[in-house]
Amino acid sequence: MTIKSIILGSAAALVAVSGARAADAVIMAEPEPVEYVRVCDAYGAGFFYIPGTETCLQISGYVWYQIGATSDDGLLSEAGNYNFFAGDGWNKSTRARINFDARSQTEWGTLRAYARIQADWGTPNDGPASFDQAFIDLGGLRMGYTESAWAETVNVTSSFGSHSWNGMWYGYQQRHLIQYNFASAAGIFGTISLEDDTLEGEGYIPDIVGVIGYEQAWGAVWLRAGYDESYGAGLDGFGVSAGTQINIGSAGSSLRLVGYYADGDHAYGTQGPTYKFGGLGNSEWSILGSYYHQFTPNFAASVAAQYFNNFYEANSDVDTSVDGFSAEVSVVWTPVTNFEIRSEIQYDDVDGLDGVYSGYLRFTRYF
Repeated sequence: MTIKSIILGSAAALVAVSGARAADAVIMAEPEPVEYVRVCDAYGAGFFYIPGTETCLQISGYVWYQIGATSDDGLLSEAGNYNFFAGDGWNKSTRARINFDARSQTEWGTLRAYARIQADWGTPNDGPASFDQAFIDLGGLRMGYTESAWAETVNVTSSFGSHSWNGMWYGYQQRHLIQYNFASAAGIFGTISLEDDTLEGEGYIPDIVGVIGYEQAWGAVWLRAGYDESYGAGLDGFGVSAGTQINIGSAGSSLRLVGYYADGDHAYGTQGPTYKFGGLGNSEWSILGSYYHQFTPNFAASVAAQYFNNFYEANSDVDTSVDGFSAEVSVVWTPVTNFEIRSEIQYDDVDGLDGVYSGYLRFTRYF
């Protein structure tokens, strides 16, 4: 057999084998198209569509590191932040918070679910992360565990106390609640809130908070009332608050004035700095004034003062004729986007006792 014959025969065999293998080749399925995350701009910055749904989700939060000090054995801030505590020396705290905000449109309005996870180190709240708040909104209806309408409502302008983070003394608390919020194009807003103050059940009558107000470009005015159906030794009581905020210029500066009245030491009053004087509760009357000035887009400061008239004995409606006073200074610098350096200094005084100075320096990274 010639070399040429061998080469031709080998080539023919290779073609035959290749054809047989081609007949047995595996056909690969086409890959499924990838659904990329889409931006949802219906509810503001940071929302995106959960793939495969029409629900928009925002994940946000912050981490802070804080150094605080106080001139006495310790002060618990009203908002539960424990900003000043533990006697002489520097006191440090670190907090991490993550917010989940899911929203979608329905024929009944916006359907929203909100949950906030938080952990603190270096404070009496130390421990693993836990859900700090969780609630559902549907249109104007809200239900879940969140701030009481006595402290915070959907209308942000009428919420909280002074312009600082701590807000002075304004009755901060979180509650199980079900409430309805409304707002009109004319600027009228309001809230009616049914709230539980025990979290364990105490009869069938809830606490009740109502808010009504009016807001325009110049600022806002509002009236708030709360009824505590049970406190102390079988007592019930009510509190009333009226406030206004007047916007100054176009840079964000504003003046704020809020007055409070409570007929006893219950949920709807102003506690004040009575941590210094055992056995005292809310004040009967209180007035708070605060001014916030935006010096530049990156730097702002505020000052505030609050007077307390006639603290009640704890868990009662018995007068003590003891008064008190608080004042604060707050400065906020944002050197770069989402990074804040904040310092607040507060002075508290109750009749017959030495005043207390307290303050902190905090670094916060928002996201």
